[in-house]
Amino acid sequence: MSLNNLKIKLSNQNTKILFSDYYDTIIHRNVHPNYTLKLWAKYMIAELGLDISIDELYFIRQESLSHLCEKYKKNNVEIPYNILIDAVFIRLVNSNLIDFRKKDYFSYLFERIDFKTESSVQYLNKDVLNIIKAFKTEGGKVYLVSDFYGSKSLFEKLLDYHGILNIFDNIFSSSVLETSKHAGTIYKKVLDALSITNPSEVVMIGDNQRSDYDNAIKNGLNAYKLPHDKYLKKNKLNAIGSDLKNTKQVVNNIYNRSKKKDVMPFTQYIIYYHFFIERLYLKSKKEGIKNMFFLAREGQFLKKIFDSYQEFHLIDKHSKINTHYLKTSRQASIQINLEPLETEPFLYLKNKYPELSIEDFLIFFNCPEATQNTIITDLKLSSNVPIKNFFESPVFENLKQNKTFITFYKTHRETNKESFKAYINAFGVDIEKEGVCLVDIGWGGTMQESLFGFYNEQVPITGYYLGLRYIYNIQEKTKRDGLIFSILPFTSYTDYLLMANNQYYEQFSAANHGSAVEYTSEENYVVEKHNPEEKWLYENYIEKHQKQMLGFHQVLLKDLENICYDQKMIQHIISKIALKTGLFYNRKTLKFIENLNSGFYQNIGTNTVGLKYEKQELGSPISHLITFIKTPEVVFRYITKLKPVLYQKNKFLAFLTPSYFIYFYYLFNKFMRFSVLKPLFLLKSTYFKNN
Repeated sequence: MSLNNLKIKLSNQNTKILFSDYYDTIIHRNVHPNYTLKLWAKYMIAELGLDISIDELYFIRQESLSHLCEKYKKNNVEIPYNILIDAVFIRLVNSNLIDFRKKDYFSYLFERIDFKTESSVQYLNKDVLNIIKAFKTEGGKVYLVSDFYGSKSLFEKLLDYHGILNIFDNIFSSSVLETSKHAGTIYKKVLDALSITNPSEVVMIGDNQRSDYDNAIKNGLNAYKLPHDKYLKKNKLNAIGSDLKNTKQVVNNIYNRSKKKDVMPFTQYIIYYHFFIERLYLKSKKEGIKNMFFLAREGQFLKKIFDSYQEFHLIDKHSKINTHYLKTSRQASIQINLEPLETEPFLYLKNKYPELSIEDFLIFFNCPEATQNTIITDLKLSSNVPIKNFFESPVFENLKQNKTFITFYKTHRETNKESFKAYINAFGVDIEKEGVCLVDIGWGGTMQESLFGFYNEQVPITGYYLGLRYIYNIQEKTKRDGLIFSILPFTSYTDYLLMANNQYYEQFSAANHGSAVEYTSEENYVVEKHNPEEKWLYENYIEKHQKQMLGFHQVLLKDLENICYDQKMIQHIISKIALKTGLFYNRKTLKFIENLNSGFYQNIGTNTVGLKYEKQELGSPISHLITFIKTPEVVFRYITKLKPVLYQKNKFLAFLTPSYFIYFYYLFNKFMRFSVLKPLFLLKSTYFKNN
């Protein structure tokens, strides 16, 4: 772009003052101008927890502006910013979307988010800026004169963000002066404010023929119109497109990059983690959560993603959600709820492990080896022989009468309760007032219920999980959500796809430390056990895997920042990713699965290593086939394991699996059921549940 004529005009000895436009003069946007308002709506909804769609809030702002223009007989850039804010707020109050007492905070956020969205889509026109800087260096005065909807403070923040605030001697905007370049009325006000009596000493530069050139000339100024027609055309083209398409492109880009040779298999799982964390953030804002406890061990990685997500989107440091990492486990959480030996039912162990050796039972309570030996010697038993119906056996009855065990159990029970109380109080959260918000991978809420029991069922303990697969003892104060998939309130089409291979969600978010086995009064409160197989797996595979996933997470943050997607779009996109991930395995991926299985440690019971795919009692092969034909998503958790199981038995046979045929059948079945057949039925059966 040649700007020689502008240089010549500014080098004229008579030119002492420069007025500059802002948009499409010294900065450009990479989206349509109105799309910044949609982005504003997106982040206002997130920060305020508004129960409204992006488009709805966008239209509320636009309609408020139109009403004000009509009311005050002004154009849209002449309405004072504070009046616009009040108009939008009162509409939200009237619709019961926000409390009137939040007015000050709403106004504060309104400007902060306008700044966030504007700064994220703007880039500098360095060619024009260099000319302005040169004029300034030669002693000229430079003023910003713009048809701008915001406050002066917003304008200053944007200029400071771009590092050009010091170029301008003052800033004049239409919304502050309530006059505009478009109407031609702003020029006299600016000239009067600057006590300029000879307008011919001023050159106005901008991209708009009417506002920046014609109206400037009419007011006695010199003017120069920048040759920016291509940017005007670009703005028009930016109005065309699809948020769904753009979102798919970003997510699929991560999926495709995860398939490259230098990337570890299954790093696309960051897609599920990322959107789980996003939904968790939106949920926490909506419900006014101040503190969140991420449960060990998967919570260590999830907390990293949440902290990264929050830092990237942080609008107001005072509304930052505090995140805490709580070291616990099923084993440790049971210790803090033990009743006296005479009344303790040992329900979890009884239901989960009906066949136990006495050694396994004592290890579960982290009983010292010397104490174990004394008890086993007293009972005259073989320590590692599994006993059927252990809790109904004479061995267990004799154990409960053993003095050494009675003494150990009493001390163990009391120490764990007191130590855990000190541990959780050390986080500095007023739990009695706030309750506890737990975050974990899932799948039912064992630790949530244990913590509820610890507080004598008086304190609300809310669970937010990546997925829910089981319904435990849900009460009014123990509500829980599965944010990526859930069987509550019912299992939808996408839930079935996303809950397959759920063990990978756990393994890929593994921590760099062992399991909590109990609590102690000693420093750090937690006694841990890190199994060698798990430690080896983390150090050789998971640590690198997580680093690559975190890299992809940063890409998702940046690439999704300026797209106005909703979570319904996301659910369809990630369920299709789950379908592809669960069907298309290459040799590298299958070998990786073998290595994962070698480090998956069962830390209770028989202490087996590895994942086993047991034959399920699902009926006859014909019934399986009928289910697959009608509702293939229901059996996806078995379909996805077909190739890995075959690979373990016969590597050649595994690659004869008709993965593409199965994949296209899923797509065909879904289209027929939900696009063709579902609209024809008044009553929706299981076959037509939400997709």
